[in-house]
Amino acid sequence: SARLRGLGIGMAHGYFLVGPFVSLGPLRNSESGLIAGTLSAVGLIVILTLCLELYGRANFSGSKAKAASLWESGEGWNDFVGGWLIGGVGSVGFAYILLQFFF
Repeated sequence: SARLRGLGIGMAHGYFLVGPFVSLGPLRNSESGLIAGTLSAVGLIVILTLCLELYGRANFSGSKAKAASLWESGEGWNDFVGGWLIGGVGSVGFAYILLQFFF
């Protein structure tokens, strides 16, 4: 389903966004570098979710015709975006736990 696809794609992106923010961010050498990088990655996930939502509203608003696939409908796109947000934020949290306790 569209929600599971969004979940998987969000998990992959969220997990790999934490590293650059933690390693290369301006607070990388401070005690709060890990939490700052994690919050920055969550912020980017939320911004990208808003962009996906705006894209879906612009492309799928007003179309009441039967879509050929789930991706071509507003309902399917909204399911995808919801999965993206949950997967992205969840995997950022998972990466934070791994970095906090194992590195």
